[in-house]
Amino acid sequence: MNRMLIVRLSVGAMIVLGAALLIVPAEETMAGDAVSVSKAAVKQGNGFTTRAARGDATNTGKAAAKQGNGFTTRAARGDATNTGKAAAKQNGGSITGTIKLWRARAKTKGPKSYKDVVVYLEKVGNNDIPPPTTPARIDQKGLVFIPHVLVVQKGTPIEFANNDNDKHNVYFLDDASGKTRTKDLGTWMPGEKRSHAFKESKVVTTLCKLHLEMAAYVVVLDNPFFTKVALSEGKPQRASFTIKNVPPGKYTLSTWHKKLKLKGGSQEVTVEDGKTATVDLTLTKAKYAKVAKNKE
Repeated sequence: MNRMLIVRLSVGAMIVLGAALLIVPAEETMAGDAVSVSKAAVKQGNGFTTRAARGDATNTGKAAAKQGNGFTTRAARGDATNTGKAAAKQNGGSITGTIKLWRARAKTKGPKSYKDVVVYLEKVGNNDIPPPTTPARIDQKGLVFIPHVLVVQKGTPIEFANNDNDKHNVYFLDDASGKTRTKDLGTWMPGEKRSHAFKESKVVTTLCKLHLEMAAYVVVLDNPFFTKVALSEGKPQRASFTIKNVPPGKYTLSTWHKKLKLKGGSQEVTVEDGKTATVDLTLTKAKYAKVAKNKE
């Protein structure tokens, strides 16, 4: 009887103990599942969800940037371009072209080279356009006039500055005669400057009587419709030019160069509002200049 009771108690204890053992893994499993779920949530929150959110934000940002920097800006640029074109059209047309040399070469290096070509309209209206009030400038530095060729509208003030370490003088010779001393601005010390304005159109040779090797040219024109370009060094020697904002009308286009002349003489050109007229020019030696332009 006692033995049976002990066996039953032992069996019961084992059953209880076994149940207890079974319960502990279940709780551990639940805790593990909770940890796994938490990790998954963290992973989802820090990885998937955040990345998705970041992706959406990035995509949205890119779309906004693309729209702002691409489409919208391009549209704005287009409007600005159209406005600019409208303004250019309202301001007149343009004259453009190329310059080439025929049976001639021009030295393009050195402080007194032959690279500069001036292209200009001889007359625009009554040539009564007010000149600019901002001064043009010629420097004296290293015993050289800089620039070697200056182009201005008549009436434009010109500053002659001494940026050298020596005294300088400026006087002018009328290019037409080459002999008449039209004006002597005097002699001044380093750091000083003198001003002068030419009241009529002409080409003036600018010299320094203290340094005979110094020379420059001031091309004085009747109106502001001109440009100065430089010939290339290679073969063939060429240059491109553009004169902008020219009022509609018929004009005479001409050039100035230290040595070369416009082949066939001045060229007629018609400018239309908002359009570009193209005129190609040929420079040559004086003895060939009267040859018809189409005979090359």
